[in-house]
Amino acid sequence: MVPIFIGGTGRSGTTVLGDLLNEHSLVRTSNPTEIKFLANRGGFLDVVFGSLNSQIEKREKISIFHYRTFRQRAQKDLLQKSQRFDEFSNKIWERWWEIDGPAPHGPGLHVGIEKEDLQNILSRYSHSIKKKPLKHARKFMDSFISLQKNHKGEKYWAETTPMNISYSHRLTKLFPEAKFIVIRRDPRDVIASLLTKDWGPNTPLEGVEWIEARLRADNDALRAVDPDQVLVIHLEDLVTNSPEQTYAKLLDFLGLQDELAMQTFRTTKMTAENASSGRWKNEIDTPEFRGAIESMNARLENDNIY
Repeated sequence: MVPIFIGGTGRSGTTVLGDLLNEHSLVRTSNPTEIKFLANRGGFLDVVFGSLNSQIEKREKISIFHYRTFRQRAQKDLLQKSQRFDEFSNKIWERWWEIDGPAPHGPGLHVGIEKEDLQNILSRYSHSIKKKPLKHARKFMDSFISLQKNHKGEKYWAETTPMNISYSHRLTKLFPEAKFIVIRRDPRDVIASLLTKDWGPNTPLEGVEWIEARLRADNDALRAVDPDQVLVIHLEDLVTNSPEQTYAKLLDFLGLQDELAMQTFRTTKMTAENASSGRWKNEIDTPEFRGAIESMNARLENDNIY
């Protein structure tokens, strides 16, 4: 299966976009829709890439004078990789297996895969991943995806963790054929939504800093990804501004034919009312907040970040 990694700033429409794609017969959205162990700190990407020094990750040439130091670092990294995988396996059961509640904290992995199946693939790849991380990490993920309870041999597997885009530079190494869908939303509405969550910023101005940091991190990571494998869409375009054109662009990007189930979901679930467009005007609109947003937009535009 070809992975589709959907991401954004958080509260930007990743979940509903995953739900939309899940209505297509050739796409299966992960269950749960956010796989905690991929992009979380101490998760699978850290096992594979973790503390690898920048020379390896950037594929820079290493002079003969630094070879001994490099070799020592490589040996140290192998030990660290072994420790990271063991820690990762423990976190699977302690942090990510059985979680109650909605995203981003839940539900846990238990809703999508049998415990025995997950135990088996962790055991099967525990040694090989440490020695040849990329090769066997791909096999690990292929096994995980194929063993999910809702898997029926579809072409695509979609995952909706918002941080996916900030980690796209690593995900594209692990899954060279992966597609990345960046979903943007009016940052003012994103901030209004974030302020209702106990894990988000505490004030509108903190929200502006949050959004800018995420947009910059996404932009930096996407530089490592083939532009042909990236689609950027705006929730407002998909819902109200130009829904037909944006929907057609989405289908074309994935090479999918339209299907009735997707059409029905889009027209009944993806409405302006459900998207809460413009909610910020009633909740957080102040001159200070407007000024902060304008300054952020100017900085981002100056750096060609959209």
